[in-house]
Amino acid sequence: MSEALKIPEGYVPIVMVEAFTTRIGPIYSRQTGDNIQLGFRVEESHLNIEQVVHGGMLATIADQAIGINIAHGTGSEYDVLTMHLSVDYIGPAYLGDWVEATAKLTKEGGRIRFGNCELRADGRLLLTGSAIFAARPTQRKSPSA
Repeated sequence: MSEALKIPEGYVPIVMVEAFTTRIGPIYSRQTGDNIQLGFRVEESHLNIEQVVHGGMLATIADQAIGINIAHGTGSEYDVLTMHLSVDYIGPAYLGDWVEATAKLTKEGGRIRFGNCELRADGRLLLTGSAIFAARPTQRKSPSA
């Protein structure tokens, strides 16, 4: 792998149990203080017909970044579900770019939670987004069940 295509230091692959998220990966994460950043290296499978990253991919990463940060603070007894996601596309990402998502939570407690996100590639702003999530008691079965 060329030096330019390496994964930045501190990032590790995230293991997702969702088939959809696994299909669009690999996606990486790193902890920076209380924040979990997400990132991915743009591959051919992420491109649209114009040869830039598909907007749906960028929106998904924004949704994941905000949601993972909200879920990280709720504990395993809660699931968080996207109620609303709004994104503004600012600029394109290209094959080989490293795309990084940084989320900021604006309301962490209670049943309804809010967050914002920026996606950047090599310092270029690609997307800004905001989301509203609902926290609810988990519906997942425990591993011992």
